Formats: sequence, structure tokens, C-alpha cells
Amino acid sequence: MLSNVSVVRNLTALRQQMRIVLDTWDNVSANDNRDKFIKYIGLRLRLRRIYLCLTQTKKAKMLDCTFQQVQKYEGGKNAISLDKLLTFCEATDTDLDWFLRPMSKLGKKLYINGRANDTSNQKSR
Repeated sequence: MLSNVSVVRNLTALRQQMRIVLDTWDNVSANDNRDKFIKYIGLRLRLRRIYLCLTQTKKAKMLDCTFQQVQKYEGGKNAISLDKLLTFCEATDTDLDWFLRPMSKLGKKLYINGRANDTSNQKSR
């Protein structure tokens, strides 16, 4: 069992990692944007798991996967599917918006397909 001091250290380190991801989000390529989004969602998954005092093994059982897969989700190595994210939200009574709220508050946009730079589809007025 983790002590209160280590939980606080973990949460502080996670918040610092999220700040770094969010601070470096602007002016990146579509691939970098996607990678940063996956990393950000992974960090939020880990943060929520720690808030709820869940182990990776318990979380893996909720998601019907291995704890190694949970490690990959939380580390940003693999993207979590929407259905698994929704399963986690339902099992932990977490609003899906919880994962995206800090990103929207800071005005961060997600343009995986490059639409932000694509002016050919915009209608002139």
C-alpha cells in the first residue's frame, strides 16, 4: 500500500507531466498532435486511477485486459479505445468530460487530420 507521501509525490509528478504535454501542444505536426493526445489521455487515466486508489490490476479487470496493457495506456504507448474508456468511466462513475476538461479550459485543439491548417475546405464569406 502506498503511503500518503508517495501518493502526493505521484500526483505532483503527474500534474507536472500534464503541464509539459499541454504547454508543448501548440504548433506541432498531426502525428505529434496525436501522440500528445494519447499521452495526455494516458496521464489522465493514471491520475484518475490514483485518485480512486485502484491498482493497475484492478483497472485491468475493469477493462478486460492485462495490467501490462494498462501500463501502456497510462504511459501513452498505446491509445485506449473509446469503448474501453467508456467502460472505465462507467465502472468508476467518472464523466467522460473529466478526461478532456483541462484541455478545453486551456484552449487546446485536437487536429489529428490536419484540419486546422487546411483552408481548402473553408468557405469564403
